[in-house]
Amino acid sequence: MTVPGRSARWVRALRRFAGDTAHRVRERGRSAVARAARLTGAAVAAYVAAQAFGLRNPPPLIAALTALIVVQVTLTSTLVHSLQRVLSVVTGVSLALLFSSVVGLNWWSLALIVSASIVVGQLLRLGPQLIEVPISAMLVLGVGFAAGAENVAADRILETLVGSAVGVLVNLVFPPAVQVRSAAAAVERLAEDIAALLDAAAAGIEDSPPSVELAGRWLDDARRLNRHVPRVDRALEHVEESRQLNVRVALDTRASGPSLRDGLDVLEHCAVTLRGLFRSLYDTRRAAGSDLDGLDEKTRSLHADLLHELATVVRAFGRLLTAESTGPGPQQEEADLAAALQRLHAGRSRAADLLMSDPQDSPAIGEVNTALVLAVDRMMAELDVVEHARLREERRREAARRRTVRAVGRLRSTGRQLADRPRLRRATGPTDGPPAAAD
Repeated sequence: MTVPGRSARWVRALRRFAGDTAHRVRERGRSAVARAARLTGAAVAAYVAAQAFGLRNPPPLIAALTALIVVQVTLTSTLVHSLQRVLSVVTGVSLALLFSSVVGLNWWSLALIVSASIVVGQLLRLGPQLIEVPISAMLVLGVGFAAGAENVAADRILETLVGSAVGVLVNLVFPPAVQVRSAAAAVERLAEDIAALLDAAAAGIEDSPPSVELAGRWLDDARRLNRHVPRVDRALEHVEESRQLNVRVALDTRASGPSLRDGLDVLEHCAVTLRGLFRSLYDTRRAAGSDLDGLDEKTRSLHADLLHELATVVRAFGRLLTAESTGPGPQQEEADLAAALQRLHAGRSRAADLLMSDPQDSPAIGEVNTALVLAVDRMMAELDVVEHARLREERRREAARRRTVRAVGRLRSTGRQLADRPRLRRATGPTDGPPAAAD
């Protein structure tokens, strides 16, 4: 009996692993192949270009390595890394030439050049390319004493320039894709985490009055929600950076970056509101003790319905953000969110009417009811689809106004320059005529 059971668990685990692998291949396989092709093409092109410049012995692997390092995911970071890497190599080579003309290669001179390279790299703020300064210096020193430091230094700089140029050219000709889908998935995942916490709290309240331990667990989960925000924020920053200097953005009219950014702000506010709600529930439960045991089944059912409806609204909001960023149009998602908000508003009105017409004897129960209604009101205001559409329309109008102002400013500047040219000619007079006769 044990062996078949263990075999069945292994089979289920293998099926789960195969399913997860197939899902990752479907989701990321195309982008992974495209990135591998870009990196491979950049390395090979840099190698061939370096050979065309006469760098054949030793093989110009440094050019290929430089191209691999320079070709980052975004074009902006490619330019930054290119400049940093070239400056790092030039600095390291210069230090190596300086040291080779003064001292030989031994342990204490190696220590001096490595420490000096790191200090100079920090002063130049080379960032992730800092370690390239001592590497370049050591390579030039190690090979230079046998083959001539000046020749090795020149080859090293030329290979770095060729690799950097090829890396930048590859990103210009084959620009990387703007990773909107991954950022939208991160935002929707945060919305799903918030909704899952609301569903768990609804199920717990519906079963029985929440204990101190259960309320504390919900509070801890709400705190963890805010810890996910920096991860999502980094994904959005990556999207915003990948849109800069990218040819693909000129062909894409969707303003996905600001929409996702605003959506993340809304979800962060919702997470803070939930933390306040569960904090109030935890403090009230701990202070009131058994007073909250008086929560009757009707009130608990009303609380659970409100939390379930709120979870539905949060999920619909996450799907709306994804549809705005990646889909052809968010009409269906807007309708779903509007319907969910309408149901939540109706449930909130019923809850307020019931709580006002049937006041509870315990002040603790009144505090919990008030905290829940206030939390629902705040989150409804944040997740309102009409307000969300209004803000999106305001962003579009503001962007159009800025483009118009810039265009008018350029026309006025050009007009003033054209109008000033005749006046400048009359004021300066002919410059190539004979000098005026003296009185």
